[in-house]
Amino acid sequence: MGFLELLLAKVGVLAQWSEDSQYIEDVEIREEGKIKEIIRVAKIQGLEGIISSVLGIIVPIVGVLLLMMLIAGGFQYITSGGEVEQANKAKKTLTYAIFGLIVVLGAWLIIRLLEELTGLNLTTFTIPR
Repeated sequence: MGFLELLLAKVGVLAQWSEDSQYIEDVEIREEGKIKEIIRVAKIQGLEGIISSVLGIIVPIVGVLLLMMLIAGGFQYITSGGEVEQANKAKKTLTYAIFGLIVVLGAWLIIRLLEELTGLNLTTFTIPR
């Protein structure tokens, strides 16, 4: 299953394609004053579900990649066998993984701090109706 199919499956869970959906609008196509066709068009509020789905996919992937980098760097360091070049390469991998963790945690901490200071909910994406 590709990324696009996974994304569309998650968006479908939000019931955007149901008959009573708030994210879909019927648009009439008229020709010479008569209704030729009625098509269903997504409203801008449908972006809420798409962005939520994308973030719901990306955040766990980043976590898994970080864990894999830490494991790979640790494995490289253990198996370097005293070779300076291999040990340095492993140290770089571990340094980048830890730096990535610090950046992600720092961003999360800043968002939480701003939420506390302003009283706004910054972790939920909504489009005003």
